[in-house]
Amino acid sequence: MPELRVTIAICTYNRVDYLRDTLLDFKNQTASAQQFEIIIINNNSTDKTEIACSDFIEQNPELNTRLYSEIRQGLSHARNRAITESNSEWILFIDDDVILPEDFVQNALNFINQAEKPCAAGGKILVSFDDGEPDWIPGELMPMFGFHDLGNDQKKYPAHNFPRGGNMLIHKTVAEKVGGFNPELGRMGENLAGSEEKAFFDQARKQGFELWYLADMMLYHRIGKRRLKKEYLKKQSVGIGYSEQIRLKGSSFKLLIKFLSEIAKFGISIILSILYLLRGKIKAAKFILIFRLWVMKGLFTR
Repeated sequence: MPELRVTIAICTYNRVDYLRDTLLDFKNQTASAQQFEIIIINNNSTDKTEIACSDFIEQNPELNTRLYSEIRQGLSHARNRAITESNSEWILFIDDDVILPEDFVQNALNFINQAEKPCAAGGKILVSFDDGEPDWIPGELMPMFGFHDLGNDQKKYPAHNFPRGGNMLIHKTVAEKVGGFNPELGRMGENLAGSEEKAFFDQARKQGFELWYLADMMLYHRIGKRRLKKEYLKKQSVGIGYSEQIRLKGSSFKLLIKFLSEIAKFGISIILSILYLLRGKIKAAKFILIFRLWVMKGLFTR
């Protein structure tokens, strides 16, 4: 009988409709169900998440699925709980609003079986807009919707790049050495902060662990209408800047460098905005500038 090799961890907060679809994708995986377990961490959801997960577990006994409630609000708390509850050496974190190809788990297992030592890896993330991709999103800002594509080959991550939280594979040894995810960072309910993954993998690198990019371990991140509204985009963008402030607190020098880099990025954004204007894409030209201003606002929010 195949042995348990990987834990699929889904941390969720008020996305029951998407979560149902993501869970159903596990029924069609080509990998043996004995080789993976599914852990769902419900982080104080107020919708029908609890009922949907319980129903899924009852209706699919062939899948090793467990549900836990994490009352400490925050994605980092939920991820750390998943690490604690995992019964395998490897933990594969995915978001609660993704579409999984049938070979997704098997491709993760292929890497696990060839890994010679503890490490971490990130998979390719493509974006699936529920109502079609809007024409006002600049390509340069697609990563804020989860897009992560470094090509079609497996390779080590280049410096200053790292796995994204919607599709990341971590050996428990790495998590233990790093100390888990920083609870001061990451999303907390409706607070759209971030940077917890950047902080985690910065520490992993300092500890000497390799970071691998896995093109074959690919999934799709779903984006609905709510995430395209101005209010949501602003909250997310300001959260990006604020999270960087928290991540770099205690180091005036690093904050200065970050500020200077944001100034440089704003200059580049002006050039890109002009190029979009020349192509007649007025909304894209405006968004790329206002996004950078929102991030800078968050960087200096107290």
